[in-house]
Amino acid sequence: MPASNDAMQTLTAQWYNAMVTGLGLSNQSFQLYQGPNSMVTTSQQMWNIFNAVPPTAVNNYYDPTQANNFAPDYNNILVALVATSDTNFQTCMGDYYAQWQTYFQTHQPKTWDSKGISDLFTQWSMMFAPSKSGCVTALTKAFINPINTAQNMFAAAAGSYAWNQTIDALQGALAGGANKSFTMDSLTQSSSLSHTWANGGTSVFFDLFSFGGGADYDTLSQKATSAGLTIKANFKKVTTFAAGPYAQADPNNPVLANYNPWYYSAALATAYTHPNDNTVWNNQSATTWNSAFGPSGFLQRMATAIVVADGIDITITSTASYSSSEQTQITSAARVGFWPFFSASGGGGSNTVVTFNDNGQFTSTTSIAPGNPQTLGILQSPMSSIF
Repeated sequence: MPASNDAMQTLTAQWYNAMVTGLGLSNQSFQLYQGPNSMVTTSQQMWNIFNAVPPTAVNNYYDPTQANNFAPDYNNILVALVATSDTNFQTCMGDYYAQWQTYFQTHQPKTWDSKGISDLFTQWSMMFAPSKSGCVTALTKAFINPINTAQNMFAAAAGSYAWNQTIDALQGALAGGANKSFTMDSLTQSSSLSHTWANGGTSVFFDLFSFGGGADYDTLSQKATSAGLTIKANFKKVTTFAAGPYAQADPNNPVLANYNPWYYSAALATAYTHPNDNTVWNNQSATTWNSAFGPSGFLQRMATAIVVADGIDITITSTASYSSSEQTQITSAARVGFWPFFSASGGGGSNTVVTFNDNGQFTSTTSIAPGNPQTLGILQSPMSSIF
């Protein structure tokens, strides 16, 4: 393990505390977002962040390919639940059952409830099977169970999982965002995280000068963190933006109109509030209440909001002195930015400039131009507070 790892954990903890105070956030919900992919320019990028299940740590390296995401977790739970059989409906439909199933897979009800389903069926039966219009009663009985509704909604989404807000709404919120500034001195800033929702948990994936860390910059990072750093941060616009899984069709939204609603909270609430209930959970399934929601479960919490900034200036001043060869190495590292914002200089509106004084002490300034919104973190909520 690199020698600078402990020092970077301390610095990350200090940065977390400084940001919570400086941005007026809560240490009972905020999680730092870190990594080289913090810019948000499309709805899909934003949805990917909401989809990622937050680990138990005050900071998280966001990876859009990560395995633990809300949508597949939700589906794993749905298939482990006991749905109501539609045997009576199938018997009533007879030879027309397959035709209805085909139609239902390609036509969405206006609302995913018994009324929406019955209206869709009545429309279909009037055109294709008038003699079967009376089967609507058996159909709607099956849909009274929220698990049936949820399973059908998820299947209809066909792998495309939107959230109920788009990038246009985020940009509108950012336009009215607040200006926030603060300063952090690593020699005086508290690094205690015992009071946070994660009970002190952190994760580190990079050092001060290099995303991903590595021996080449280990000594330089160790020297900088040991001597002390002063960080001045200015965010021209900051907003906290909430969104949830797409549950109700929004045909008037030019983006969401292209997606099917896929989330039905009543089904997840039923699953969560009925642990070890064999009338809700299929006891033959590998997924159980404990494996989903328990102490080591895959879905202990979800992201309910993101904290986004636009127009960023970060100045880091080090009191350590560096040799000419070390200065060359640090200047080279600046091409991809410094912690806490790694981004290729010139790309995504980001630019990092580093200078040295006569004593070999450096000052780096990372500027990210307005119009290139960056994710600073997320707000997580435990499943116990969702329902």
